[in-house]
Amino acid sequence: MRADQPADDGRSRGLGTMLRIVARIQRCSALIWALALGASMLGTAASVASLYDTPAKIHTYAAAVTTGNALAAINGKVEGIDSLGGVIQDEFGFLIAFLMPLLAISLVARATRGEEESGRLELLLGGRIARQQPTVAALLVANAAILSTAALFAVGLAVFGVPLLGAVLYALSLAALGFVFTGLAALLAQLTPHPRGVYTWSLIILAGSFALRGIGDVTNTWVTGLSPLGWAEKAAPFGDQRWWALIIPLAVGLILCAAAALLASRRDLGSALVRRGAGPQRATARLRNPIGFALWIHRPAILGWLAGGVLLAGLMGALSHQFLDAMAGNPAVAKAIGIGIGGGRPVDGLIAATQLYLAVIAAGYFVQAISTLRTEESNGRLETRLSGTLSRPRWLAAHCVVLLGGLMTIVLGSSLVLGLSTALSAGNTAEFGPTLTSGLAYLPAELVLGGIALLVYGMRPRLFAITWAGYAAMTFIAFLGPGLKFSQWVLDLSPTTHVGNPPMGAVHAGALIVMSAAAAVLIAAGFVAFRRRGVPQS
Repeated sequence: MRADQPADDGRSRGLGTMLRIVARIQRCSALIWALALGASMLGTAASVASLYDTPAKIHTYAAAVTTGNALAAINGKVEGIDSLGGVIQDEFGFLIAFLMPLLAISLVARATRGEEESGRLELLLGGRIARQQPTVAALLVANAAILSTAALFAVGLAVFGVPLLGAVLYALSLAALGFVFTGLAALLAQLTPHPRGVYTWSLIILAGSFALRGIGDVTNTWVTGLSPLGWAEKAAPFGDQRWWALIIPLAVGLILCAAAALLASRRDLGSALVRRGAGPQRATARLRNPIGFALWIHRPAILGWLAGGVLLAGLMGALSHQFLDAMAGNPAVAKAIGIGIGGGRPVDGLIAATQLYLAVIAAGYFVQAISTLRTEESNGRLETRLSGTLSRPRWLAAHCVVLLGGLMTIVLGSSLVLGLSTALSAGNTAEFGPTLTSGLAYLPAELVLGGIALLVYGMRPRLFAITWAGYAAMTFIAFLGPGLKFSQWVLDLSPTTHVGNPPMGAVHAGALIVMSAAAAVLIAAGFVAFRRRGVPQS
């Protein structure tokens, strides 16, 4: 080293190198996420602006959704809801509060634990790259993607008539929410030994954040302040515009990021700070079985998504009495949460709306679980498994059996909690049957999305981000399409549209049969494609 060369020059160049590597790895996923979320925001803004094009219509909407506190459990309390921006925030609130953290979690988990588990990070750290620099680079790239997405949000809102300051503050509050979860995911990557642990605990914390925000908003207590979603809500971009409220998520996010970088600089590569301890010398008979080993791999994801479904179902069921009272006093409340009561019972409309949310959660589990297969392959573990007597079809079939079992566990577990909590709140124990059957009715739609994911994995794993984009589009259409009066051909793009609206509406039996057949064909095609392609394949 020359005397005039800065001592940290190698480290600064190492960070630049890591930034280029992480950006190259993440560019496709980050671009698809940003475009999908940006398009969702633009679609919502355009539809709301066309539907509520007069102050009278906006006031009517505001009067409906502010009847009682029950609706705050879904979208939170929106200050300034009697404005165009407030209506957009209320319509888009639940969806973006779920997808923005998921964007942060997926990008950070892949660039930290994913790269470390694959062994590529060990090669990089053999050069002039400090231990914490991969984590810092992953955080910088993920937050750059989040800021880019927020910029699309702000521009889209301003284009459709939302005041610029409110649009910018709303976009920044969502970016701050994503920033908190990037720090959380990076910290969990130091604590857990596998990417699936990062996903599992992040999703559990996200589900808990929804519950805390919902409880706090319904009860008008300080509990809202315990949730990152509550911090974003307190910014009130279309109300009092509290810019200072951004300090809280930014401070928490910085603390989490700093802690993650510090731990990354001190722990051994490949280790985790929270471990179960030494395992047995020999694998149990269950782990030597393909299905048992697949269950061991997917169990954390099943538990994480199940926790999200159970918390949402329990919260909605516990508040069912308030929902029913609100709808009895103001029928427009039903439209505000995307259901139409018609001649049916109000409780059926509530169950139908909740089961749609649960169907989206179950579909998200299915896609994320299939992406785990790609991780097993890219990290070199699949080649080891296939080097013996285990064939490709048998390996994939074992995982599919576990995935289907996990899907059934999430659907039935969430539906049971929904039925029980609704019965306790509304005082009607006859809701168990309709609740369970309505949850099962969405299985073919969930299997179609899972079949597409399996086919993409079987043909070209590197294009798996397309499946996540499809999931985001399905979620957007399912949640917002009916309320924003999308054209029927747009609604038909989501498999959930073809189910019907059980238990409030009739189940489309013919459509369920067609979707089940389509799912079977997609899964079979995925098996054939996986058997014929090379392993490993990026």
